[in-house]
Amino acid sequence: MKTIDLRERPELEPVVRELSNDSTVLVRDGHAVAMVSPLDDDDLDWLALETSPAFIESIACARQQAREGKVISHEQLMKELGLE
Repeated sequence: MKTIDLRERPELEPVVRELSNDSTVLVRDGHAVAMVSPLDDDDLDWLALETSPAFIESIACARQQAREGKVISHEQLMKELGLE
């Protein structure tokens, strides 16, 4: 993921200010090429997690385990953790 520091690119500040309240699709030659969406630091943390190859792999593994029936109920998990 690329990051642009607006202190280093002050010419972008007016554009960012205009786009900061709503998701905006950028178009080139009639085709969508990017989307700019407002976010805060919490959103950035989630985005970093959601695009992490390790996280994506763990989700794929969990889905495969669920397809194979290698799951336990919430109640069983609580018992195994001694929380019930």
